[in-house]
Amino acid sequence: MTEVARGLRAANVQCVPMILAIALMAAAAATAGPGEVPPGTPIVAITVIRADIFDTSEPGTSAWPYRWADHLHVLTRERFIRSLLLFKVGDPLDPALLAETERLLRSTGFLSPVTITARPAPGGAEVVVRTHDQWTTEVGLSFGAFGKRKHAGGSLTEENFLGWGKELDVEYDSTSERTTTTFEYKDSLLLGSRWQLKLLHKNASDGKSDGFHLEYPFFALATPRSAAVDWQSVALTEYLYADGNKAVSGSARTRSFLLWGGLRLSGDAVTTNRLTLGVFYDRAEFSQWQWSDGRPYPTPAGHDMRGVQVGWDHEADHWEVVRGFRAWQRQEDVALGPNWTVSAGFSLPVFGGDRTRIKLDGVFNVGMLRGKQYSWLNLAASGRVENGGVGNAVTHVDFGTARTGPIGWRGRLALDLGHNLDGDRQLTLGADAGLRGWNPDTFDGTSRVVTNLEWRHVLTGEVLHLGIIGGVVFADAGKTWNPRVGPSTDGVRKDAGVGLLIESTRASLVRVIRIEVAFPDRGGKPLYLVSGDSLF
Repeated sequence: MTEVARGLRAANVQCVPMILAIALMAAAAATAGPGEVPPGTPIVAITVIRADIFDTSEPGTSAWPYRWADHLHVLTRERFIRSLLLFKVGDPLDPALLAETERLLRSTGFLSPVTITARPAPGGAEVVVRTHDQWTTEVGLSFGAFGKRKHAGGSLTEENFLGWGKELDVEYDSTSERTTTTFEYKDSLLLGSRWQLKLLHKNASDGKSDGFHLEYPFFALATPRSAAVDWQSVALTEYLYADGNKAVSGSARTRSFLLWGGLRLSGDAVTTNRLTLGVFYDRAEFSQWQWSDGRPYPTPAGHDMRGVQVGWDHEADHWEVVRGFRAWQRQEDVALGPNWTVSAGFSLPVFGGDRTRIKLDGVFNVGMLRGKQYSWLNLAASGRVENGGVGNAVTHVDFGTARTGPIGWRGRLALDLGHNLDGDRQLTLGADAGLRGWNPDTFDGTSRVVTNLEWRHVLTGEVLHLGIIGGVVFADAGKTWNPRVGPSTDGVRKDAGVGLLIESTRASLVRVIRIEVAFPDRGGKPLYLVSGDSLF
């Protein structure tokens, strides 16, 4: 073979990878479609477009109240938004990372809607991040009612202090149990890092509680490491209920500490597995328990657990963005999974524990979205293995299905099975647990089941650019068994009712307000409910 021939063959061999690369790029470009950017294109620019609460250039929101609201509100800082992005200039375009970043921004609670798109640019792709701020400051009075169980108070809350994503909360609340003053601070980007800080202090009429939490979380599926320290101290008067009233009271003091680190294990493009390892301390003490008439009540047994804890976390990158699940207009991220987390803590006398105990916790959830029908299954279990048996164990099952969008049926079944519960714990049933025709904590038990069926319908568009009003017709049924303090349901109890659902479309603090009236099936007066919590 001549030198020229050998040179031509070498040139042909070297050209093969180049030809294949050009062919793959051409195929990706053809698949992407006109105007789309194929995955793998280098990101050459990132543009952040921030929208305030109201667009005052539109006729409907150009009046002075809307202009004043935008003027008083501090727009989320661009630097804060950029600090949450999971990609940077120079990275190859990855649609999965764009979608995950959308979820991360929406998880702040005060950015919705959020969209991240890519468009062609000289030399690669420009990523455009569009965010819309929600109102985050609340100064005023609060009121809620579940029949005769009412609470009232005042609060000053800011979820996005000076646009940096920090939360400040000062709250006064008065209930039938206690009056409480709460001070809370959350920082999702401590000193500009990925570390998160949470401080909590509650001063109550019958005790106090304090908490400290510092964590470097698995903020993204690809995050390689995590670590956290958590400390809590609570000293309060606890209550057991019968017929919706306080039946037993006593002093309870709990203290806990957990220090752990986590490591992401090898996986595939869809699933992520993580291993955590830590040390823990968990102590509970009880004293002076008695019935409401002064008779002594058996004081719950305390515990002192110290040892090592190991956990396993599995997360699948299966998510969908829906509207009309809990709220009608707001973007909601629903996990399809399957996802699960399990942990086991080994408390041994050699570590300072009072006896050999193993505390177990596990959570599993999976979802399915077919068209507009979203269905889910959530499982959870917790308890302790000690003295050759299982103690304070609760298995929770929650299954439901909901038609997303402005109109449709939805239903769920929730089951809690208790076994050998500690003396300070009961599984009651009433309006706060989904049986809306009875006062909270009316029926006692160590196990319970409740099912809910609803038909929801949007009644208005966005009223005054502040909220959407919808109507609901519902029916509930539930049962408890093995009571220890008060009466059980004595069979199945049912109720039916109607209500209004008001979605706050411009505020992050209260998503949906429920105003409902429920009629029990065994006589009695209707129960009126006002709540800012979603039932399911």
